[in-house]
Amino acid sequence: MFLKPTYLIAGDVTDINIDELSRSGIKGLILDLDSTLVAPKSAQITQEARDWLDRARQRFQIAIASNNKNEAYLDLVRKDLSITIVGRAKKPSRRAFHRLMEEFGLQASEVAVIGDRPLTDIWGGQRAGMQTILVDTLKTMVEPEWKRSIRKLERIFIRTD
Repeated sequence: MFLKPTYLIAGDVTDINIDELSRSGIKGLILDLDSTLVAPKSAQITQEARDWLDRARQRFQIAIASNNKNEAYLDLVRKDLSITIVGRAKKPSRRAFHRLMEEFGLQASEVAVIGDRPLTDIWGGQRAGMQTILVDTLKTMVEPEWKRSIRKLERIFIRTD
């Protein structure tokens, strides 16, 4: 099985061109949380990511779908970002994506899923019929070598042609 994201970004979430996405007909964004928007388990967003999110909110309906199960942690992020978060999303399950799409009042073709993991974020978004955007982890993150190796292995499943 190979996955081909709609957009493959050479950089992190802050490198996504908001104007280009808007012109392509996207009206809603569902973001992954850990490693895509904030460093894992930190609940801390960089100023650059916060600025990108603030600009994106001017054009799109935005929510987060996370496999994270720690409700206290998710509540910290909800409060800080004033954003809808579906935790325990069980990605690549379609359930959280469909729930958020319905809350947005949009069709699947009008929603893009943004994440750093091909086998959860991208595959789940594709299964839900949505456009997908694969990004690298946040530039500010430093991961252990074993985790970087797993990420490289996952990227084998990405088709770029």
